[in-house]
Amino acid sequence: MNTTLQPNTKRTVWTPDHDEILKERFHTDYLHEIASHIGCTRSTVSSHARRLGLKKLDPSGRNRDARSFVLMEYPNLSYQEMAERTGMHKESIRMIARELGLERTPEQYHTIRSRRRKELVQKERRRIIFGLDQKTSIKVVSNLRKIRLRGSLKRLGYIIGADGHTFYYDSTLRRHPVREEHGKAFGFTFLPLPTTCAEETEKYSASPAVSANEQTFN
Repeated sequence: MNTTLQPNTKRTVWTPDHDEILKERFHTDYLHEIASHIGCTRSTVSSHARRLGLKKLDPSGRNRDARSFVLMEYPNLSYQEMAERTGMHKESIRMIARELGLERTPEQYHTIRSRRRKELVQKERRRIIFGLDQKTSIKVVSNLRKIRLRGSLKRLGYIIGADGHTFYYDSTLRRHPVREEHGKAFGFTFLPLPTTCAEETEKYSASPAVSANEQTFN
C-alpha cells in the first residue's frame, strides 16, 4: 500500500486562533516555521504579522546593519541605491523603512529624484558619445549626430576649446577633412593650435626623462 503523504492543497482560512499562534511564536520562530505549522505560505504569515503590528525584537546581524543603514540614509538615498549598497532587494528595503516608520518630506523626495535623473542623463550621454544605444527613453541630447561627431573628433586627437565648438589641431595630427566638413555644417570651427600651446606641447614631449637621482635618460 502507498503510504506517501499527499500535499495538502486545501487553502487555510485564517482564524483568530492563528493570530494567537502567530503572537506566541513570532519573536522566537522563523516565519517559514510558523507558516509550516499553520499550513499557509510565508507571505501570508508576514502579512498578518504586519496587520497585528508585530516586529522582530532582535533581527539578524545583516538585517540589523541594514536597518541602521536605512535609518541613517533614508533622507538621502533612493530605495534602489540603498538596496545596491546593502546587497538586499529593493522591496526588503521598502519593508524595513515601513517598519521603522520612516517618511520623506516633499523636499527630500524632490532632491533624491532630481539627483537620480541627473545621474541617469549623464550616463545616457556617455553612452551616446561612445556610439552605444540608450537604455532608457529619456531625451538627453537635442542633436544626436552633433554629439557623436564631437566625441569622434576628440578621440581622433582634436583639442576641444572651452566653447565646445572650436577644435584645434597641431602639426602632428592627421586631419580628417570629411569629418571637418561635417563639423562645419554643425557650426564647428577648426583652427591650428596656437603657437604658444604648440611649443609647450612639443617641449614637454621632447624633454628627457629625469630619474630620482637627477640623471637624464635620452
